[in-house]
Amino acid sequence: MKVFLAAVLLVGICMLLLGIGILFRRGFPQFDVGSNEKLKARGIVCYKDEDAALHKPRACSGNFSDACKTCSLYNK
Repeated sequence: MKVFLAAVLLVGICMLLLGIGILFRRGFPQFDVGSNEKLKARGIVCYKDEDAALHKPRACSGNFSDACKTCSLYNK
């Protein structure tokens, strides 16, 4: 029983300290990749943004084979 009470007390103290840290910093830390400035500075982007950039429509440069003419990607 003493171990359980010690664990509850320790968890309670940790929660209190975390709450105080959030109050003095005026909000939660930014762990989201898309909105974290330090990750953006390193060139790390959100997978949704990277996927959207990979799948955006591309224009054809004009030099393609006959097999590519049936693709709607090159008709733009």
